[in-house]
Parts: sequence; C-alpha cells; structure tokens
Amino acid sequence: MDLSTFLQQRRPEWRQLEQLLDRAEGSGLASLSDDQAVEFGRLYRRAASDLNQAQTFVSGEATVRYLNDLVARAYLAIYGKTRPDPWGVVRFLLWGYPATFRRYLPHFLLATLLFAAGAAFGFLACEFDKETARAYLLPSNMPTIQPPKPGEPDVDEQMTSSQFAEFASHLVTNNIGVSLTAFALGVTLGIGTAWFLFYNGVLMGALGAVFVDAGAWRAFATGILPHGVLEIPAILIGGAAGFVLAQALWQAKPWPRSEELGRKGWESLRMLFGVLPLMSVAAVLEAGVARAADATFSPEVKLGVAGLFALLFFVYTLLLGWKAPRATEPPT
Repeated sequence: MDLSTFLQQRRPEWRQLEQLLDRAEGSGLASLSDDQAVEFGRLYRRAASDLNQAQTFVSGEATVRYLNDLVARAYLAIYGKTRPDPWGVVRFLLWGYPATFRRYLPHFLLATLLFAAGAAFGFLACEFDKETARAYLLPSNMPTIQPPKPGEPDVDEQMTSSQFAEFASHLVTNNIGVSLTAFALGVTLGIGTAWFLFYNGVLMGALGAVFVDAGAWRAFATGILPHGVLEIPAILIGGAAGFVLAQALWQAKPWPRSEELGRKGWESLRMLFGVLPLMSVAAVLEAGVARAADATFSPEVKLGVAGLFALLFFVYTLLLGWKAPRATEPPT
C-alpha cells in the first residue's frame, strides 16, 4: 500500500483517537461515556495495528513516528500509573466538571422539579392553614433567619475573624452533610433522594410563607438568596448524583449489575465533586453577607451579590467545557 492511500484511509480514525485521548488525559478515562470507552479501545487496537503495518510496509518515517507517539499516549492512558497531577484537578474543574454536569443535566432538572414542587406545597399549605401547617412542617428547633419584629433594630455587632471562620466552617459541614444525604439515599432506588429533596423544598416554602405573612419578604430574600443561589444548586447536585446511582440499580446494562453500579457510582462521585467548592463559597456568603446587618451591606447589595453568583454558576455549568484542548494534527 502506498503512503498516500494509507493516510487517506486511516487518518480519520487517528483523529478520532486523538480527540478521545485529549479528553482522557485531561479528565481521566472515567470521563468517557460507555460507548466512548469501547470506541477508545477499538481505536487503540487499530492504531497499534496501523503502526505495525506502517513499520513493515509503508515508507514514511513521519507517519511511523506519529503513530508510535499516538499508540504510546493511548497505552499510558490505559496502563500508566497514576501520578499526582495538581493541574489535572484544575483542568477537571474548568473543563471536565461542567461537561459532567451537563451530561447528567436531566437528573439535576428532576431534582430541581422535586424541590420546587415541595416548596410550592409548603408555601400553599401554610397560606391555607397557617397554624396546623406550620406546626407540622416547621420543626420547633429549626435554625432560621427570623424576620425582625416591629421596632427591633438590626443586629449591628460584627463577628470577629475567629468567630466568622468558626461559623463558616460549621455551615460548610452542615450543608455538605445535606448534599451527602441526598446522594447516599440514591441506594434506595432514588425514592429516598426524591423524598429528601421534596421535604427540603417544603421547609423552604413554609419558611417563605412565614416571612411573606409577616410582610418581610425582602428580609427573606436578602437572608436566603446571597448564599442560596449556590447552596440550593449544591443540594440539587447531591440529589442528581443520588439519581445517577439509582439509575444503575434500575437500568443495568448487558454487563453485571455490580459493574454498572461501580461505573455509575464513579460518575455520581464525579458529579458530587462540585458540591464542596459550592458549599464553601455559600458558607462564606451566608456568614459574611446574608447574616450581616443592613448597615454593613444594604439589601440592594445583598441581592446584587446573589445575582452575580447566580450568573457565575450558570456561566460555569452551561458555557464552560464544551471543547477539548486542541489535538495535534496527524501528518499529511
């Protein structure tokens, strides 16, 4: 076979293998879907065969060198030992995680729908039967941001740096626990996750009704939204990860259910990875902005902060990570 014909016939699959390699090297083989992983293995074997053919029958030193590098990269991606790669974490956060989030966007939307349905139920129940609904829906020891009483001044005492750090740390621990619970309940075939999301929505709706009835809806918005625009999505991501786990139990592939659970379990953990930074930032916003006195941050500033971080969340999850790093062109 002459070099021109060989390149014309085989180059498309080399390009395809390079594209999958760029993704695997940036975010790990686990970032590939099931079909992509199977295709990656097939393309690797074909490239190795092409390398052998090029070394034996084709006169083209550049082609042999290119194929040798391509096969070596694929081999290392499959069999190479894992080494600490701090930049790999950065690459995953900037490119891999948004792609993972969008891959399971239907699960996130399902979690959002359940939470919203619970919030609507809690709000309407408290509006139609205030005393009974609030007695049953709002725990007596539930820590909330209470609306100020008439004539009561805002709290103007500022936290010291140590108090701020301690309070923010407490909020991170508590909020991450909520997300982990939503995730772990996925082992109940998703039923526990669905109920947990709905129940947390009920609490949010009932609490909102309390503030609306007190004529303090702005206090509710400024007390919840600055951190809630990140905290609530983080809880929903935990629920979405739980639904991914449940999907492995409901819909096993042709391979054994245990293998499917392991595969989807890893994907759900990748999904859950984004909860930690979201909850950390949310805790700082809650302690430093939402709970700050109006003399420190006006309601307009608090709502502006909420809008800014909501925009950043949507830009990050919906706009980043669409393109892999540019692949090296095969020889012509």
